[in-house]
Amino acid sequence: MIPKAEAEPDVHRSGEWAAVTRALVPLALETARGVTRRLTGSSRPPARHGEHPRWDTEPGFAGATWVIGRTPGTLLRHRPMRLLGTTGGLNPAWTHHIEYVTTDGRDRTITATGAVFRSHRPWRGGPRPVIAFAPSTQGVAPHCDPSYTCTVGLNVFHRPPRDLIAAYELPAINIFLAAGCDVVITDYPRDPDLGLQLYCDHPAGARALADAVRAARQLGVADDAPLGLWGFSQGGGTVATALESPDYAPDLTPLAAVVGSPPAQLDQVLHHVDGTLATGVVAYATAGLMVSSPEIRHEILSVFTEEGLDALIANLTTCTGGSALASGWRSTAHWTRSHMTLGALLDDLPAVNEEFARRRLGQSAPQTPVLLWGSRHDDVVPFEPVRRLRDDWLRGGARVIWRENRTPRLPGRTGMNHFLPYFQRLSGDAGWLLDHLHR
Repeated sequence: MIPKAEAEPDVHRSGEWAAVTRALVPLALETARGVTRRLTGSSRPPARHGEHPRWDTEPGFAGATWVIGRTPGTLLRHRPMRLLGTTGGLNPAWTHHIEYVTTDGRDRTITATGAVFRSHRPWRGGPRPVIAFAPSTQGVAPHCDPSYTCTVGLNVFHRPPRDLIAAYELPAINIFLAAGCDVVITDYPRDPDLGLQLYCDHPAGARALADAVRAARQLGVADDAPLGLWGFSQGGGTVATALESPDYAPDLTPLAAVVGSPPAQLDQVLHHVDGTLATGVVAYATAGLMVSSPEIRHEILSVFTEEGLDALIANLTTCTGGSALASGWRSTAHWTRSHMTLGALLDDLPAVNEEFARRRLGQSAPQTPVLLWGSRHDDVVPFEPVRRLRDDWLRGGARVIWRENRTPRLPGRTGMNHFLPYFQRLSGDAGWLLDHLHR
């Protein structure tokens, strides 16, 4: 018999809505000003004193490289940046873009990028905590990296290829900063040879998140700061893997974690999302598989047509908005020689299947209290594998609070049944995590 998950406590969190107001009001104002500047063609505002003067024109440092002789978590470079919603007096924060050392899922040492946000708001209840924040999918091109998009917020590119930046994790980041937490994010590592993001490579993402926190300690984040983990969708898979593999970073001991709608079985996601507005996710995942090994790359390339390769490239060079324009509501059957969907073909490739198994969640149970949630009618990440993950964790003795979102199925397979539940409970889930970080 599967143990029952704990019921989610109905707790009134004093100050929760005050933190939400402090977070979202300046964010809304800054986003509106940024959109107005772009529509009118007016110049960007000057950088604040001490900031890099080109804060929103450079997506990142140089591309990922192999590293020899440096310890994972080593901070290599950092520079000031501008996080939308934190430049005024209501929710001030010290913000830096970072480059650091991490390892991929095969123990190869590489560079990665991310950001450190240190709140200037007071924290009441012991040492100021840090949130290790694994972002959800925003696209795999360099200009989609969260450490860049959170300086832009919203931007439309009209010249080909048409694209849209939408930094939809900004509200969550700003809520934690407004509550007095420091926040560390990862951009997810890239393959140094091909420059492709290791998309939904949960082990590599989990290591990059842990090493980002280690690097942040070299910028003043306290070694003994209470640690919370936060991740939704792709980020949920990253956080779940970090919980399942604590041996990688034994110096990091999270007190609690929120895991939302994680891709617990990547092969099932590829079947589920194909033909929806978010079909581009299949391209992201396929490219992330291809950089895993030459054998996998050879297997996958053998099934593509020339048209399919063009479609793959179109998705890999744009963010989620542009990807929706490139492949939304289209089947990947048009990309393959056999006219079968990519998900169906990948199921028959032996090296790919081994990689799917390596990334499957639920292979061990977390030792940290976790709020896990899924959406019954999720149109991006299938619900049943998330529920099975809950059962696997409970059987392993994990302390799990389970929440099942029952928002009715919305028409069009637009991804709204994936994203809407995230924002419906954003402040409540953040409040649950904050409650566990007081000492």
